[in-house]
Amino acid sequence: MIDVEGLTKVYQRVRGDGAKALDGATFHVPDRTVFGFLGPNGAGKTTTIRILATVLPPTDGRARVAGHDIVAEPIAVQRSIGYMPEYPGFYPTMTGAQHLDYWGQFHKMPRAERRARAKELLDLVGLGDERKKKAKAYSHGMLKRLGLAQALLHNPPILILDEPSGGLDPYGMIFFRNLMRDLHREGKTIFLSSHILSEVQQTCTHLGVIHKGRIVATGTHEEIQARLGPAAAPKALIEASEVPGSAVDGLRGVAHVTDVARADWGLIVSMDSDVRAEVNAFLVNRGVAVRGVKLAEVTLEDAFVALTGGKPT
Repeated sequence: MIDVEGLTKVYQRVRGDGAKALDGATFHVPDRTVFGFLGPNGAGKTTTIRILATVLPPTDGRARVAGHDIVAEPIAVQRSIGYMPEYPGFYPTMTGAQHLDYWGQFHKMPRAERRARAKELLDLVGLGDERKKKAKAYSHGMLKRLGLAQALLHNPPILILDEPSGGLDPYGMIFFRNLMRDLHREGKTIFLSSHILSEVQQTCTHLGVIHKGRIVATGTHEEIQARLGPAAAPKALIEASEVPGSAVDGLRGVAHVTDVARADWGLIVSMDSDVRAEVNAFLVNRGVAVRGVKLAEVTLEDAFVALTGGKPT
C-alpha cells in the first residue's frame, strides 16, 4: 500500500551546505496493516510522513501511496490518505462541526453528505456533545480527536498519523488504541509514528525503525526481535527469596554473567549467553531456595535500544 525506495531529503541551509534528514530510506507498508514508525528524536520520522503526505517534496528517491507516485500524482495521493500532523492546526473561532464542514468542501463532498459525515465522526471520536464548542475551548486531547475526525472525513483507505497519542492522558491513549484497532478491522492501512513503545507494541502489526535518516529494520514484532541476535543480551529471571549478599556477589563472578540486580521477587541476571543452568546450580549450592528460573522475553524497548545504538541522535 505504501512503497518507499531510496527516499532522501536534504534541507538546504543559508550558507549553502545541506542537512540530510533522510538518507536513502527504503521500506514497504503492507496493505491493511498497522505500521508503527519508530526512531529517536531527529531520526527523520516527521520528514518521512510529510513527504508521504505530499506536504514536502523529496530531494531524491521515489514513493508510491495507494499506487500513486507522490511527485507525479499528488492529488491522487491526497484523495487516498487521511493525514494527521503531530500538532493539528484549527481556526480558534470555528466549532468542531464547522471545521469538518469546511474541510468537507475541499473534498467536494455535497453539503448534506459532509454534514452527516461530520456528525457521525464527531460521535465516533467522542466529541458529539462538543460539536458546537469553538476550537479555542478544546483541550489538547479534544484537538487530537478532532484532528483524527478530519483525517477520516473522506473515508480514505490509508491513514498517516504523526504521534496521534502524544501528550494524551491514559484515558485518551486507551481511546486511540481501541479506535486504531477498530479502523484496522474495517480494512484501513494505518501508518503512524510514536514514541510510546508500549502503545506501539499493543497496536501495531508491523514496525519500521529509522535511525539517522536510514531504515535499520522492518517487519513484524517477532521478525525484528529475532534478527537482533547478540545485540539483545539475554536475562534470567530468578524467583527466590532471602538471597544473601554473598551469593549475589559470587554470582557476578560466574562465567557469562554480566550483571545482577535485585527485584522484589528475586534476581535479574544479565548474561552474554544463556547460562541459566549454571546460575541455578550456583544459587542452589549456596542454599538459596530457587522457586523458578525463566528467560526474559526481548521487548520492543530492547529492540529499539539495540537497533538505534542505545543513545539519542
